[in-house]
Amino acid sequence: GGKSSVDRLDYSNDTATATPKGPLASATYKASATGNADYGYWGGGKPSPSAGRTLVERLDFANDTATAVAKGPLTSIKQACAAVGNQSYGYWAAGAYTPWPTIYSLVDRLDYSSDTTTTAPKGNVTRPRGWAAGAGNASYGYIGSGYFDPGPYYGSTMDRIDYSNDSA
Repeated sequence: GGKSSVDRLDYSNDTATATPKGPLASATYKASATGNADYGYWGGGKPSPSAGRTLVERLDFANDTATAVAKGPLTSIKQACAAVGNQSYGYWAAGAYTPWPTIYSLVDRLDYSSDTTTTAPKGNVTRPRGWAAGAGNASYGYIGSGYFDPGPYYGSTMDRIDYSNDSA
């Protein structure tokens, strides 16, 4: 099983212990998170060892002690994917799911202005992968590394999502 806890790190005192906040509405593990200045979004993951989920949950930073609420969902069950985003959109890229070895290359985009609708499929990463890492800025999201199938199974491939042309 997973956890539903959320911890907040205070950037003005980033050496202090994180403070419990949230929680998420449901326990999960292998979920991926992104957000903007107002909200944090957790998507995908597994609520138990035998199930996956498409659920996206949103935590309001202005009221970060309240329980996260259901949003989304993702277009398919995903876990261990990379998440990136900017002020307007959140992206969940690649990912994995059982039955093993289902590995995805699809990128899903959540429009924050309409965050109760199903995510929209966008471009693909260059190779299907799970357990990838994501980072980005206002213009680009970077998806790096991960577990690839077919092999070689581990690599250092880096993909860039251009938010202004995210269907490419």
